[in-house]
Amino acid sequence: MKKKLLAALLALTLIISFVPSAFAASEPVSAPSRVMLSWTAEPATTMTITWVDADTVAAGAVRYSTDKSLTDATEVKATAAPNKSAMDEDGARFTATLTGLSPATTYWYSVGSGDNWTAPQSFTTAETTTDNFSFLFLGDIQVTQSAAVDFPAWGKLAEAAYAKNPGLAFALQAGDIVESGIDTNHWAAFLDAATPVFSKIPFFATNGNHESNFLSGKPELYLDTFTFPLNAPKGFAEEFYSFDYGNAHVLVVNSWVFSGEQKLTEAQLDALDAWVALDLAASNATWKIVLTHVPLYPIHSDTTGVKAREHWIDIFQQYGVDLMLVGHQHVYSRLKPMTGGAPDYEDGIVQIMGNSGLKFYDSADETYAERTIYNVSNYEVLSVDGNSLTVQAFDIDGNELDYLALSPRESRGATRAEFVDLLWRSIGSPTATGGEAFSDVPASSPYAAALLWARSVGVVNGIGGNRFDPDSKILPEHIVWILERYENYSS
Repeated sequence: MKKKLLAALLALTLIISFVPSAFAASEPVSAPSRVMLSWTAEPATTMTITWVDADTVAAGAVRYSTDKSLTDATEVKATAAPNKSAMDEDGARFTATLTGLSPATTYWYSVGSGDNWTAPQSFTTAETTTDNFSFLFLGDIQVTQSAAVDFPAWGKLAEAAYAKNPGLAFALQAGDIVESGIDTNHWAAFLDAATPVFSKIPFFATNGNHESNFLSGKPELYLDTFTFPLNAPKGFAEEFYSFDYGNAHVLVVNSWVFSGEQKLTEAQLDALDAWVALDLAASNATWKIVLTHVPLYPIHSDTTGVKAREHWIDIFQQYGVDLMLVGHQHVYSRLKPMTGGAPDYEDGIVQIMGNSGLKFYDSADETYAERTIYNVSNYEVLSVDGNSLTVQAFDIDGNELDYLALSPRESRGATRAEFVDLLWRSIGSPTATGGEAFSDVPASSPYAAALLWARSVGVVNGIGGNRFDPDSKILPEHIVWILERYENYSS
């Protein structure tokens, strides 16, 4: 008994000693601030806004209009966060989604309550369809000196990127946003630095290892801080998600699940693999871009990255991923196009590692590198123009560090049976409780269980004559029908 008590006290001591000395709350919020934009639905007609206000504020709202004066503004009530977060440790966090907006339109907005509102700020909605736009990529931020030094420096980099490229549609960030995911001061400092730019353009991120400093293995304050699309696999909301902008599909994945911190079983990891494949297979976008923290091709030894590659690289290859945007290893690194573990200039996937903070590594494995830059904070501007995508890397002064032009890869697509099987495995491979098998899907087929379940719940009906035509390539309209039927079934 004494040994167990001693062990418990030791564990508690370790946990307490791990908490940074800066964990104490920052200055209390007295006015609406820390405003961030994102999408949780269609970019052409919606915008999601989050902010923090004084903890005495019970109900916040957004006022918006196409007129900067906001004289005839529409007011949308906000939802208060149900739990404590990095933003409401010293205030209250609010989220509101504006809907029914007009495409390709500039809106002015203000957030607040009562007589206390922010100065008008603007954003521009996406065009309904477009194949000509640019967006921003930022690598790790983290902290190497102090939050008081590093986050303002990163904020200046983001402001320089926006000033040089005012037409940016959105931004992606590759994780390790903070040094310690449990330190609310770090999150507050990040948001203070982020607001000047990301109250104007939507911000999307993946979580890194530094966000996951919790016993659950989940990036808890990261999840509380942001509002991202909720199309994730069950149990992984905002750790995995995707969205479309114009002719590009962006898939965000939590590669840190392979670290073991969440203690996932192989069956759970297989279900995540199936969801990733399903998401990519369902997209017919010209460009498919994956945002992940840990590089699938590490430039320093990294078992988590290797495991991520073992699970995902064949999926990315099959379903036409063009570009992986990564962080984690604190240099700028652009690899040769890769297939499997070897360079492939005809059908390879490009990996670009960014580093937007002040933490630098001064070495890397450059075996497969085409461009490596050490000890320079950088940002990347990706410009889509139809079937051309260019990537330019810059330093804070706007000096071009690297340039790349890409053509889209071809997706090999999925058969009708493969697509249903991906859906089935992504939700945990449920067992059919009845139903009739299709005559052209024998019991020996690897897709038999998936198709029996899908037919039994009405997700698929076949092509008539008790047939399914399992080996034909699935058409886009069939993907839509299957996903709509599954959504109706699961709701």
